[in-house]
Amino acid sequence: MVEDSYDFLFVGDHTHAVDTKNRVAIPSSFRRNFPSGTEDRVVLLRGASGCIEAHVRPEWRVHVLRLRNLSLYDKDDLVLRRLWLPGATEMELDGQGRVLLPKKLTELAGIGAEARFIGLGPFFEIWNPQQYDDFVTQNSRLYDELIQRLDGRRAVEERVVERGGQIQRDVPSAGNAP
Repeated sequence: MVEDSYDFLFVGDHTHAVDTKNRVAIPSSFRRNFPSGTEDRVVLLRGASGCIEAHVRPEWRVHVLRLRNLSLYDKDDLVLRRLWLPGATEMELDGQGRVLLPKKLTELAGIGAEARFIGLGPFFEIWNPQQYDDFVTQNSRLYDELIQRLDGRRAVEERVVERGGQIQRDVPSAGNAP
């Protein structure tokens, strides 16, 4: 069983130039956090909200294993499989830590002369810098509400519940929290 725990973490916001061959340097702070044995490979695919998702192999494997839980015949599950997986491409970094961004993905994400790298924990996204700024502007008002979801979600916390005169302690684990 693969768990949602990682020995690596991608954080931060970095903007890098994209060269004329569509290569861009992965931020060095991200490369330092690649798990051992995956330093030179990344899986790129269409992301949500108009970006490129980038995954290292252990984290990518978690997503692929989650696909096993999807129905082979449910309409929405099939749409997800058909739109998400076929565009995934494993790319090798060159000696300078650059990755070639596939043309189809850069077109979908609107990436031109610059690319913005956004660390999201176990994976990172690559954005058109202006589109990311627009996304932040459009969604910043939700921050206070959304950050509250961290309280009790996937975090170990102790809740005391009184049932029938008895106190019961409910301590959800990371694996079964909503």
